[in-house]
Amino acid sequence: MKRTAGLVLVGALVGTGISVAWAQGGSMQHMHMPQMQSGASPMAPGAAATQDARELVRLPAPMQEHMLGNMRDHLMTLNEIIGDVADNKFDEAAKLAEQRLGMSSLGFHDAAHMAPFMPKQMQDLGTSMHHAASRLAIVLQDAAVTQSNESRRDVERALHEVTSACTGCHASYRIR
Repeated sequence: MKRTAGLVLVGALVGTGISVAWAQGGSMQHMHMPQMQSGASPMAPGAAATQDARELVRLPAPMQEHMLGNMRDHLMTLNEIIGDVADNKFDEAAKLAEQRLGMSSLGFHDAAHMAPFMPKQMQDLGTSMHHAASRLAIVLQDAAVTQSNESRRDVERALHEVTSACTGCHASYRIR
C-alpha cells in the first residue's frame, strides 16, 4: 500500500512538469514553466501536440524504447526508495538510489551510448539527476545512522532534488 502511494506521488511529481535550473554550485532553483501557445502546461492531459512547446528529441526507435525503459526503471526505483524510507529501511533505499539511479548506474543504463543523441542541456539534466541520486544515497546512509526528524527532512530534500531534475527534463524535452 505504501509503495503504491509512493508511485502515485512520484508519478504526480514527474507529471507536473516543474522546470528547474542549476545555479552556480549545483544548487537547484525553481523556475516558471515554459509558456505554451494556449497557456497550457506542456504535459496537460488532452493538450494537442501542436501546443507542446517542449523540444522534440528524435531518437532511432530502439533507442527511444531503451530511454523510455530507463525512465520507467527510474520511476519504479523512486517508488521503491519511497517505500523503504516509509519503512525506515534507509540502507536498502541508499543501495537502490546509488545502484539504479546514482552515478554507479550509468553503465547499466548505457548513458554514454545515449548521450550523443541528446541536446547538451538534456544531457546536463540527466547527469544532474544521477549526481542528485548519489547524494541521496549518502543522505540515506546518514539517516540510517542518525534517525531523527532532521535526518528525515534531509532525505526528503535530497529526494526532491532527484525528482526536480526529472521534472525539469520532462518539462523541457519530449522524444520520438
